[in-house]
Amino acid sequence: MSDNPAQTSRSGPAPFLVVGALLLAGLLLLVTQSGILSDRQVDRSPIGVQALGAWLDANDIAATNSHPRLSPAVADLSFRVLPLYDTNLVRFDADRDGDPADAETMRDITAANLRTKLDEIPTLVLLPKWNGAMIETEVAHEQSLIPLARIEALTRQLDLAGVEMVRGVAEFYEDRQGGHDLALFHAQVFNPSTLPDGCRAEVPYGLGALVASCTLAGANHRAYFASDPDILNNHGLAVADNAAYAVRLLTDLRGTDANPIYIDRSPDLLTRMDRVDERQEYDRGFEELERFFEYPFTLFWAALLIVLAMLFWRGALRFGPLRQAAGQGRNISKRAAIAAKARLLRLSGNDGRMVSDFVRAQLQDLAHRSFGRDLGSEAEARFLALLARRDPDLARDFGASARNLIDNAPGMAPVQLNRALGQYHSLLTKVVEHHGPV
Repeated sequence: MSDNPAQTSRSGPAPFLVVGALLLAGLLLLVTQSGILSDRQVDRSPIGVQALGAWLDANDIAATNSHPRLSPAVADLSFRVLPLYDTNLVRFDADRDGDPADAETMRDITAANLRTKLDEIPTLVLLPKWNGAMIETEVAHEQSLIPLARIEALTRQLDLAGVEMVRGVAEFYEDRQGGHDLALFHAQVFNPSTLPDGCRAEVPYGLGALVASCTLAGANHRAYFASDPDILNNHGLAVADNAAYAVRLLTDLRGTDANPIYIDRSPDLLTRMDRVDERQEYDRGFEELERFFEYPFTLFWAALLIVLAMLFWRGALRFGPLRQAAGQGRNISKRAAIAAKARLLRLSGNDGRMVSDFVRAQLQDLAHRSFGRDLGSEAEARFLALLARRDPDLARDFGASARNLIDNAPGMAPVQLNRALGQYHSLLTKVVEHHGPV
């Protein structure tokens, strides 16, 4: 047993309040700031493109899905598919305070990032068509459509000023494309006659153009724009022969380049340009520090808060000295016995009553260490009974010596008291050395 009794503490409600606050802060940070849930919800919804990569792989076309912690080299990619979920590229975080079902801005991509993506490699931009209600209800309804005026305002930000968008009625319109029946609900197309200079129709659909391409200043490739995202999103791939046509369309647009098609679902610039001989100078500012408080670093801060809460809870409910090993307890008991002998010798020449009280107190202490609680007048008997079960002779001799000092020490002569103390200490040493701090 340990030399120090176990300590029990009762804390007030304050530690639990702190723990609860830390846990709540960590969970809120994990959910609201990391962007994981909202992004995954869009990707898996009918308007997402999560199924496109798996479908291309199944048809032996290499495809790579964007990942916030991976940065593929642009030179290792052949073509990019970029779905747009925003109707305004210059207003940041526009629809987060309103009803999610009416949201028309779900990714907050900036015009600068979009232009960089278009300049890097040939890219097919899927213009938006459905608002947040499509994510919430998973039903293609007329009320889930983004007004054409909003989409035409977006085309002006894409340097497609003047292009006119045409949308069909609430039914599936089918047209034969590349040997496949392509069906679109509320089909959304460009008016070919309104395409700006430098743009041309690539895929006709009915009386309009489903895909148009435009030249890019300073680039050796063209940028492609799909008027209706249902040709490649999760909802459209499940309709008619749209899935087969998607393979045909992307194969034709990427040309002979066999590198993977990059399905870019992030508003951030995740690809990298390998520049070997070009030295780059960067301006370091507070923006660099802010990156450590954005996704994916927010996951680290959330985990840190949760771990801190658990450590605080552990420390608040269990404190005090740790229990010592048995070997250390025996050494401490030996030192205590030596100190007791020195004190008894000092007392022996002064007052026998003090010796009697000290022996009685020492028996109480031994009983307390053995049984862990105050036994009152039964302490001596209980301790000697415990010792007798281990060594009856030692218990008899030690009990008699202790009782002799307790009862007769006040009246003993100094020589007699010193002799009795020597006998008591010898027996006490055996008790401690052979039986530990019983």
